[in-house]
Amino acid sequence: MASISSVGVGIIGYGYTGQQLARALKHVQNATLVAIADVNEANRRQTSNPAFADYRDLLKDSSVDAVCICLPHALHEEVAVAAIEAGKDLLVEKPLCISLAAGERVCDLARKAEKILMVEMTHRFLQPLMDARGIISDEAIGEILAINDVVVEDFGLFGAPPSWMFERTIAGGGVGLTSGIHLFDHVMWLAGQPLTLESARLMRSQNFGDVEDTASFSLHLENGAPVHILLCTRANGSGLEGMINIYGSKGTLRVRPWGGWRLETTERVDERTYFRPETPVPERALAGMTGAMKEFISAVRERRQPDPAPQASLVSQRLIEQAYRNNQATASVQDKNRRGFSTVI
Repeated sequence: MASISSVGVGIIGYGYTGQQLARALKHVQNATLVAIADVNEANRRQTSNPAFADYRDLLKDSSVDAVCICLPHALHEEVAVAAIEAGKDLLVEKPLCISLAAGERVCDLARKAEKILMVEMTHRFLQPLMDARGIISDEAIGEILAINDVVVEDFGLFGAPPSWMFERTIAGGGVGLTSGIHLFDHVMWLAGQPLTLESARLMRSQNFGDVEDTASFSLHLENGAPVHILLCTRANGSGLEGMINIYGSKGTLRVRPWGGWRLETTERVDERTYFRPETPVPERALAGMTGAMKEFISAVRERRQPDPAPQASLVSQRLIEQAYRNNQATASVQDKNRRGFSTVI
């Protein structure tokens, strides 16, 4: 199939994330925002492009070649299926769908229809992480012995979170899914090895609906190296703390996904910073969104599978759902007054 010279993009769901994607699109060649769809009239007023209340009307627009889906997770499958059936390529905010099974169905449908499908895993396009992957591949720290990955995010950082994010039936999970899917993915991507889940601890300590605000996962890499992933969302403040410590047989690599990295070995100490301290976190995150959008548009124009492939995000979601299932099984034998509990596999 011949390449597409210019891609007309429609964004379905024009809240904070949809508007950030529109900003990212301005930095991408051979692509133009041509329409948006949102049930919220106030959001529709945020653009000078044609704006539809019903996403189905956007899908009928012949100027739209590809769509970006930025909706509550429970709606992803319905809208993705409709987009594919309408002949559109699609970029979907993570997770691909509210469940692994739904995500697999969408992947299968896109493959059969020969439509480009990408999940926006923005961490893979943050320069500190891209550098880190090269450093590890070059064996600068030797064999990986252990990894500790921590992200603590405060509310207000990206604006007020929508209420649906605190409802499990709509969101699919709390911080373990919405942020954890990034950490699971980038650990496997950096290490070049799959992960196996050992245990998890999920906590609802801040009354954010019926989803967890804190999640801790114990895992190991294929070579047996232990991996600890810790995520926490706090009600107050507007900060974001993220640090990946990768301990190797020859040295240590410390990565701040929204900052830079530091390599410490017996032979040398190198470091690189990509953002000034005063740069707002949303502006730093925009760099990852822009990189993902560039890859998506390139894949659409060249009619090839994007990198990462959509199935990559499902690998992480499978592990997270495994933790959720064990969490539910353990809950039945725990004191109902406790707000946290361990799940051991």
